[in-house]
Amino acid sequence: MSKQLTIRNHTRAQLRGSAIVPFMTPFTKDGLLDEPAVARLVDHIISGGCQGLLVCGTTGEFASMPVAMRLQLVRLVAGTARGRALLFAGIGDTSVEHSLNVAGESFAAGVDAVVGNLPSYYPLTPAMMEQYFLTLADRLNGPLYLYNIPQTTRQSIPLDVLERISAHPRIVGIKDSEPDAERQETLCRMFASREDFCVFCGSVPVTSKAIRAGADGYVPSGGNLAPRIARDVIDQLVSGDTAAGDAAQQRINTLNAVYQKGRTISQSLAALKGALELAGLCSRTMLSPLLAVTDEEIEQMRPPLREMGVIP
Repeated sequence: MSKQLTIRNHTRAQLRGSAIVPFMTPFTKDGLLDEPAVARLVDHIISGGCQGLLVCGTTGEFASMPVAMRLQLVRLVAGTARGRALLFAGIGDTSVEHSLNVAGESFAAGVDAVVGNLPSYYPLTPAMMEQYFLTLADRLNGPLYLYNIPQTTRQSIPLDVLERISAHPRIVGIKDSEPDAERQETLCRMFASREDFCVFCGSVPVTSKAIRAGADGYVPSGGNLAPRIARDVIDQLVSGDTAAGDAAQQRINTLNAVYQKGRTISQSLAALKGALELAGLCSRTMLSPLLAVTDEEIEQMRPPLREMGVIP
């Protein structure tokens, strides 16, 4: 029996060429979900052409959100998307039981798959990583994508561990955000001939190399702000037109530099949300411990974003 890559039984060929946007969570000044802004951002991303959303990931500040709020967000996004896009839900946590609870409720809300990263408190050996993901997968009632992001977990999932656990019937793919072009290309080639395991590049600067090596799609944070630019990147890369693909890659690199250059990952998330405020999509509010960008920082982003046609 073949693996179920999504609840709706997409094949790997059908997932090829997907831009899955890591959804940025809008909050009110009181630290609650800004429900109208959530709906507005969902519609903005889908109407801009991106084929999927990853809710409750790093970009969405999942680590700062209580479990109840994460589930509220998943239900709200699922209800707004109404099946118009692939929907992935992050289940990362330091507690296996919390992750399983979020996963079960997310599947009940209608997500296509869940995404799990390594717990980030204890240093883990490769054997511990393997056991952790297998424990999750054994108890899930739907497909699991792994999430490698050593920038936040402070540990990388070894490729040999990935290869072994990829045989599990509910482990069906990976989002790899490690900013290592050689690893990305090796990973893609490892699974190039597998129809039961998908690879999504989470490190946008190396997307062109990853797609050419066999990745199925990518996960661009800039898709929150400029979904048409994000979609154009993947369309050009899978078309096989090298020059057009390189030009599209450069365009999204330029966009990302506006809110990422000179900033840590935490600061860049705040800057991206500030850019969304400039675009009229949501406020700049961040959950503690992250700090919102200042008025000065927002004004510094206005000219380049306007020049790119991202904001009026």
